[in-house]
Amino acid sequence: MIRVLRLAPLGMAALLCGCAVGPDFHRPTPPAVDRYRATDDAAGGLALDRDTAIAQAWWHVLGSPDLDALVAHGLANSPDVAGAQARLRSAQAQLRAGYGAFFPQVDGSFDATRERYSPSRVGSAGAAEVFSLFNPSVAVNFVLDLFGGNRRLVEALHATATAQAQTLRATQLTLAGNIASTAIIRAAYHDEVTAWRDIVAADEAQLESAHARTGAGTEGYAAELALAQALESARAGLKAAEVRAGQADDLLAVLVGDPPASARLPDLALAALHVPDSLPLRLPSELVRQRPDIRVAEATAHAASAQIGVATAAMLPQVTLSAGTGSSTNTMGALFGAGTGVWNYGAGVTAPLFSGGSLINKRAAAKADYQAAMASWQETVVTAFGQVADVLTANAGDAAADAAEARADTDAQTAFHLAEADRRAGLISEADLAASRAAWQSAHISALSARATHLQDAVALYVALGGGIDQPKP
Repeated sequence: MIRVLRLAPLGMAALLCGCAVGPDFHRPTPPAVDRYRATDDAAGGLALDRDTAIAQAWWHVLGSPDLDALVAHGLANSPDVAGAQARLRSAQAQLRAGYGAFFPQVDGSFDATRERYSPSRVGSAGAAEVFSLFNPSVAVNFVLDLFGGNRRLVEALHATATAQAQTLRATQLTLAGNIASTAIIRAAYHDEVTAWRDIVAADEAQLESAHARTGAGTEGYAAELALAQALESARAGLKAAEVRAGQADDLLAVLVGDPPASARLPDLALAALHVPDSLPLRLPSELVRQRPDIRVAEATAHAASAQIGVATAAMLPQVTLSAGTGSSTNTMGALFGAGTGVWNYGAGVTAPLFSGGSLINKRAAAKADYQAAMASWQETVVTAFGQVADVLTANAGDAAADAAEARADTDAQTAFHLAEADRRAGLISEADLAASRAAWQSAHISALSARATHLQDAVALYVALGGGIDQPKP
């Protein structure tokens, strides 16, 4: 017992001093750049806000309560988010289980046997006897973590739980971005359907009027054929727009976690969505600490680093302390009575002597895994910087394109109204009026597309910057 008591302080001292084999992980240093694009990030007249933190519910900047409700419903209802949450709970439970290695393992047992014993087994004379034996006992085992193998294992489990927490963030961020982007294009498609329906209705009225004039002999049949052709083209455009709008409905329903047949989607008009006056921007060094996919890559590298320590500790001796106590008697009533007590204690050392190279190669594999994880981190960072640069470039031209298409839409509408006046004055034909309406319709659809692209690119920047959704650290 004295030996055990002498060994215990040594083991506790080793634990408290924090000596663990293997490398200590340090967060990777981000690339030494202060902007994303070769030119200034604000080039192209892009208004950027570098000081205001991105709100967790960043989609509120679009100014639509209907969109806010869609995103909230999707985050609460999505199977992808539910799966990521379950995987995080699993990783956290594995981490808590790993901490059990720092405590003594206590096991209890109770054995009851009935035996027939013959003295002749040990070379003695006498009659065989039948008796019962009862043996309750408690055993305690404790592995001294002298070289930090258990601590490195728990370190790896903690990093894995961190990776799962960031994976949940990435899932939520991607889902929110997809819902917002799909809601935007869906609104544009439905507005396009409305525009096509107005065109079809007007063309039908024009064709009916032309047919009456042809029948009265006041206008040639060629004019009626031209209007009929314009009507069929408009009907084809309407059908294509309805297909796109229906597909956007189905996709949005799936994104929010509802079957398309039972989804209740709001009637969201593109005009109800607000383009932010300025867009946020994080420094590259801040992006590395915020964007969830980069955080996942960092945590993965941390876990790989800890596994080097686990593999190294497996090559070194292991000290185990054990003790047990109990009672052994042939009658239940005498359990724990005088003279029935039994006990034992001891210490053991095990060390690998020959493993055919498996341990040293496992350590080499752990080192290679760490190097691969660090390379993956670097690739993830460079890819993230490239995505931000691409979205900044897209946003830099969006405002001008949106404004130009809006002006073209207004001008085409004005031209159509002037053509209507000319037609009433008899200065142009119905075919000329239909052509003017088609030009307005084309300009209007282009304006809808430009506005949708502008809004989608703004959403893409929030997503590329890592959003503002955050989760507690494990």
